Amino acid sequence: MTFFTNAPPTGTASSLGLTQHGRAGMQMLGAIQKFASSRMRPAARARFEGDEQGAALTETHRTGPQDRDAVRERVTRAQVVADADPVFRLERFLQRYVAEENFNRGIPAIEERRATFAAFIADSPAMEADRLHLDPDLTPPAYQARTEWHLEPGGWDGYDLYGPLFAFAVGPHVFRHGGYAAVSAGTDITQQRIDAVSQFPKDSYDHIYEPGCGGVSTFRALATVYPKARLTGCDLSPLLLRNGHMLAQRQGLDVTLKQREATETGEPDASVDGVMTYALHHELPPRENAALFREMFRILKPGGDIVLSDPPPFRAVDMFHAVILDWDTDHREEPFFTASCLSDWGEELEKAGFVDVEAYAIGADGYPWITRGRKPETA
Repeated sequence: MTFFTNAPPTGTASSLGLTQHGRAGMQMLGAIQKFASSRMRPAARARFEGDEQGAALTETHRTGPQDRDAVRERVTRAQVVADADPVFRLERFLQRYVAEENFNRGIPAIEERRATFAAFIADSPAMEADRLHLDPDLTPPAYQARTEWHLEPGGWDGYDLYGPLFAFAVGPHVFRHGGYAAVSAGTDITQQRIDAVSQFPKDSYDHIYEPGCGGVSTFRALATVYPKARLTGCDLSPLLLRNGHMLAQRQGLDVTLKQREATETGEPDASVDGVMTYALHHELPPRENAALFREMFRILKPGGDIVLSDPPPFRAVDMFHAVILDWDTDHREEPFFTASCLSDWGEELEKAGFVDVEAYAIGADGYPWITRGRKPETA
């Protein structure tokens, strides 16, 4: 997630918001999301685990081999069992419906208030050249340019008011209920960011870097936990970076944002003492993740820490939840979700040179899933 997604961001005017018509449409989607994830999904789970084949797969997934091929084969078989259940299919239909209508209803709701939101953005503090570095010559990789992430028309930069759309429509009226992708129903996704940031092992950091930062949602959590840290991030999307810079200025966050490839940041060797990633790795191909870890190892100081927060691997959740996660790959424009859930980021960190690597869950259904490590002092 790349925008504030649980409530309108602090530092915004109280007059901002949707019309009653626009708000009602988004609240309806939120009600559907809440019912599907909190009532229908548990019913579908019970039916899956009560099915003879579902029960057998559940037990094998718990006790059987956990290598990539074995896990992939089980998830594929379990998907067939789940798809045979009309309750599961209806719950998934509602998930897809809400995911599409977030934009089919959300964009018109924002357009009803376009003048107000556009005036707010226009009245923002002047861009600070030393805090926002955009590169108009940067060409996004092919996988980035051809993907309409999360079903967003045109991708990250496809609509100029995506910032207000997430902050005032989708976030407070739909996402706040949880129950989508890896986020469990009823969970507080703003608190999840703070919980993830709190997995850094030291009491203080001088300079923390976030690759693929999008806006400043994670930076706000970092500033809450480490108020004295200098914060730097990079992303490919100029729209996300402009929105993030605007909010950082309004909220007084000490953040520098750069339009860079996360695998080629241009940062000096050994220049940061902490690296944080949040919901990034499932949006990159495996080869890009491997390059990213090598780049983060390079820019970290010896003894520096890296903390990853991403959806959990299939092996770390029960069989039914693995099916739920796998579904996003083909149905919510998440082309690398399954590849990510079959990967072992701890193993990849070790290949890049990190030590003291560990992985664990800090929330319901394995999310957020934390993987963290340290650059050796002698590196």
